[in-house]
Amino acid sequence: MKFYTGQGDGGQSTLFGSGAKISKTDPRFEALGALDELNSYLGVCKSLAEEEKVKNILKTTQENLFIIQAEIGSPNAKKVSTLSESKLKDLEKTIDEFGNFVGEIRQFTVAGGLPLSAHFDFARALARKAERRAAALKNQISPTALAYLNRLSSLLFVLARYVNKKTNTPEDHPSYK
Repeated sequence: MKFYTGQGDGGQSTLFGSGAKISKTDPRFEALGALDELNSYLGVCKSLAEEEKVKNILKTTQENLFIIQAEIGSPNAKKVSTLSESKLKDLEKTIDEFGNFVGEIRQFTVAGGLPLSAHFDFARALARKAERRAAALKNQISPTALAYLNRLSSLLFVLARYVNKKTNTPEDHPSYK
């Protein structure tokens, strides 16, 4: 079985279900690529997580990112799928739950601590990049999906703090010296 077509060798590709050739530098492909990168990295985080609760949160997040990718990648005016408001509310509840455990944070944190915490911080940076790429498509993505991507970086931040706090792993803060 072949896992390549060679049809994209000239720098163009098609959106799923579309016959039209589009440049691989099109903002939709930029957003889809950033979301794919983030989704893949969440798989790394999930493989390192020991708590089932954290693994389940990451799995749900990955599923939601696929919905957002379908929303962006749909070549039709009528979207295949859009992210529901309830998924955004569920994400906010999760952030609040872990945030209550972490407590108030009054200063920036230097990434590090446990390896999983550092991976969550890197995933947070990828989430912000994906959000910026998706925001460039305001007319092609729902406000709920954009809000979800905005909140996702908060989830990953709080998860990074959570794994360090739960294990009493100290965190460093910038000295600005």
